[in-house]
Order: sequence, then structure tokens, then C-alpha cells
Amino acid sequence: MTTWDTLPVPVSQQLSRLYIERDPVVVEQFYEFHPDEDWHKRVSWIDEAAHMRADRFELVKVLKQYQQKVNNHPEAMRSLERLQDSQALVVVGGQQGGLLAGPLLVVYKAISIIRMAQEAERRLERPVIPVFWLAGEDHDFDEVNHTYMLSSQSGIQRIRLEQSPSGRQPVSHYHVDESEWDAVVGQLEELLPATEFKAPMLERYRMIMQESSSLTEACARLLGDMFGEMGLVLLDSADENMRALEGPMFKSIIQQQDALQKAYAHSEQRMKAAGYPIQAEHAEESANLFVLEQGERVLLMHQDGVFADRKQTIQYSQAQLEQLAEQHPERFSNNVMTRPLMQEYLFPVLATVLGAGEIAYWAQTKEAFHALAMKMPIIWPRMAFTCVEGTLQKLLNKYELQVEHICNQYEAKRDEWLTSQDELKLDDRFGQLRGDVEHQYAELLSVLNQSLPTLGKLGDMNRDKVLEQIDYLHNRAQDALKKQHESGLRQWERLKLALWPLDRPQERVFNMALYENRYGADWYKVIMDAPVVWQGEHRLVSM
Repeated sequence: MTTWDTLPVPVSQQLSRLYIERDPVVVEQFYEFHPDEDWHKRVSWIDEAAHMRADRFELVKVLKQYQQKVNNHPEAMRSLERLQDSQALVVVGGQQGGLLAGPLLVVYKAISIIRMAQEAERRLERPVIPVFWLAGEDHDFDEVNHTYMLSSQSGIQRIRLEQSPSGRQPVSHYHVDESEWDAVVGQLEELLPATEFKAPMLERYRMIMQESSSLTEACARLLGDMFGEMGLVLLDSADENMRALEGPMFKSIIQQQDALQKAYAHSEQRMKAAGYPIQAEHAEESANLFVLEQGERVLLMHQDGVFADRKQTIQYSQAQLEQLAEQHPERFSNNVMTRPLMQEYLFPVLATVLGAGEIAYWAQTKEAFHALAMKMPIIWPRMAFTCVEGTLQKLLNKYELQVEHICNQYEAKRDEWLTSQDELKLDDRFGQLRGDVEHQYAELLSVLNQSLPTLGKLGDMNRDKVLEQIDYLHNRAQDALKKQHESGLRQWERLKLALWPLDRPQERVFNMALYENRYGADWYKVIMDAPVVWQGEHRLVSM
């Protein structure tokens, strides 16, 4: 039975850490609403600003079309029926759609969104819909074209799509053909051990991928297959039907460029003045919008009323760009600075679920929200987990370890254990020998330097060679000791690979296929039972 013990994983972004800890100065200066105390305040703002958002019924219509394609589950459709209620709110979070859904944290973000929406609905007594935003408009294909597995034979292995686009087209626009999907399934089949769940899992993945034209679509189908029954609503930010709804917001961003550029610059100046690094670097003259030119995303700059790419090969006046947004909104897309604004325009967002890095860069957007007469939503940190299988727990018990020792003190604890296996006390013996030799040489060289000074340099060299040979023998003895305890050291290495792979949290590396292959398609449902936490505590899951 899982007890949901916490794992102390430090947050490297100081600003995010202080927000998660509810530092009152940080919450007030860089964010809008207190994540625990301002729920009703945020709801009041949502109700007051209803006229500023996209038409709710048109939004539901577009979302229904997309669910019918990738997430046609009755509960997902029921969520959309509920979203038509003027009282309905949403909890939203997102990620790029990676290969086989990407690392485990994507699954955990979906779980966080669903569970937090359920809890918010219970407390507020209003419909709260969970929404997962797939950033299919992004063009960084190399970020999402691979994932990692753990093989008992060959350690951590990367699975990837071999082909990739040559330009900067959105991930959702890049067609992945059937042979590439088959190659991915083939890599999985080769790496994963035979279990009772392997064949049905591979068949499920094969069917989902063969029905999908892009990485984003395959990820959406996979998440829909897992979470549609829990009412999760999916959207692809590159969906052209959604773009048609977004046209007015793109136009507002174009019209308010001067105010937005000042807002971003001022927010970043305040962050730097307070001693916080800028998480999302961007040029001061950036318009924070992309436009599709010949199928590729081009980042626009804005200066003196002119919008152009960095090389000035394309140019638009403000009037021309506004007209393009009206007539062809599908050619526009957001970057990380404007995506939060678009999300606020489309949905009645009670809260957004973010990782630590996202929390840090959202601090750069507060004044941009204000420039468009909006307010930043509540931010809730994503719930985080590390899966501890029974065999790993037995090894932890055997070596009297906690998971945090593997994450934070691995080498020290392993070396401490190896030293405890050394009945010959090699370190002590060689340390004493080295000390004795150094002492004897010190006395000898002192005499030589006084009586035969020409031998001083030779004496130093001779001493160093003797010490070098002592160290050599010490190292060889240590190697022999390690070989003697090779089985135990392999068990230590297994713990490290499984719990803290690539010196990173497990959830940031491994793909869910690792656990589905061992425990079946419902492996993640034990995590659905995790109590909701609002400060992103990293918890251990007993598998």
C-alpha cells in the first residue's frame, strides 16, 4: 500500500521555490492570486471578465470536433457539455506532445489537472473542467522526437524517430509515416522484457500511432485513451479550427505591441533587480508572435510600427498584420510569453498547473496580462512522483537506504558501503604506509639537503615515485575489492539507474511504457488515488 512519502527534490529555480513556499513578497510582486487563499477572488474576476473571452459555445464546438478525432469518450464529451454552463471554470496545463507522450511528468501533469479540477469543483460547488493543452504549434522537433527506456541488459536507452523536418514547421504539421511508427514499436519490442502485458501494449501503441498523422496527434490519442474516461479535454494549439477563434486575440496582441513590450521589459527589470534570473530569454524587440511563411514558423520583431523577421526578409505594417490575423489566423502562433494570454482569452481559467521552470517564466507575464486588461490565473505546481517497485524497495532495505540517499548522496553512500566491506582496511593500511614513507623521506631529505644539497631534487623525485607506486598498488587493491563485490555494486547501480537516471528525477527521463509493460495498461491509476497537494511535493509511489 502506498503511503505517499515525500522525496526532498530541490527546486533549482529560486523564484519558483519561493512561490511554492508561498513567500508573500514573491506572490504579491510577481504573481496575481495567492494559490491557497484567493480562489473566490479569482472566480469573481472570471465572472466579471466573461465578455472579454472567446464565445464559450464556439469554443465548445471546436473542442468537440477535436475530441471526436482523438478523444471520443463519453466523459470527455460530458465535460464539454458542462463547459457550456456560464458557471463552468477550467483547470488547464499543457506540454508538447512527445513520442509515446514523452516523459512520465506528462502523465503526472494530466493527473494533476484532473485531480485538482475535481477538488476545486468540490470546494467551489461549480463545474470545473480539466483541460490539457498540447503545444503542437512549437517547432522544436528534437525536443519531442525521443524518449527513454530502462533495459536490464543495456541500461538507459533512447528510442527516437529517425526522420525529422528540415525546417521550422510546427510539430503538428510534420507528417510521421507508418514505417517510422513501426520502427518505434520495433525498438520497444527489442528493449523491453517479455511480460504478459507486452503484446497488448505494443498492439495498442501500434494502433494509436497508425491512426495518427503527427507526434501531437499520437500523444493526444494516447492521453485520450488513458484519461478520456476521467473527463479530460484535449486541445492542440495548432488546430486550425481553434486558430479561427483566436484571431481577435492575435489582433489585440498586434495592436498592443508597444504596451506589451514595455510590460515584459519592466517585469524582467524588476526580476533582475530582485536578484532572480530570467527563465525565458527573449529579445526586447520581439513581438512574441510567430507567423507561418511557406509552412515554416518565423518569429516576428516589432520596431517603429513595423513587424519583420530578424533578417528583414519579410515585413508587415501593423495594418497589414492585423488584416492577416483577421483573414488567416491559422498562420499565427504564440511563443511562451503570449501563450498564457491566449489561454486566458479562450478559457475561464481558474488555475493553471505548471512545472517549476514554467512557474519561473510566468512571473515575466504578469504585467503583460495587465496590458491587455487581464489578470494572471492562480498557479498550482504540478504534482510530482517517483515510482518505487518492490524489487527496488527490497534493495533499499538490504542496504539500509532511503530513496533520497540515491538521489542526493549516492556516491558517498555507495563508497561508505564498499568501505564497510573491506575487512583488510585497505584505506587505513595504505594511508599509514604513505604517511610512514613521507615521514621517513622527510627525515632523509632533510639530512641530504644539509650535507649533500645536490641530491635534494633527486630525492624529491625519488620520494614521489615511491608514493606513486604506493598509490598505484592502493588503486589496484581497491579495484580487486570492487570486483570481489561486483554483484553488490551492480545492485547499487540498478538503484541509481531506476530512481535517479541521468542524475535527474525519474519522471523527467523514463517513458510510461516502462511501467505499462510491467503492470498493465492501468498502471497509473494507483497514482490517481494520490491525495491532492498544492505545493508540488514530490511523492513516492509503491508499485
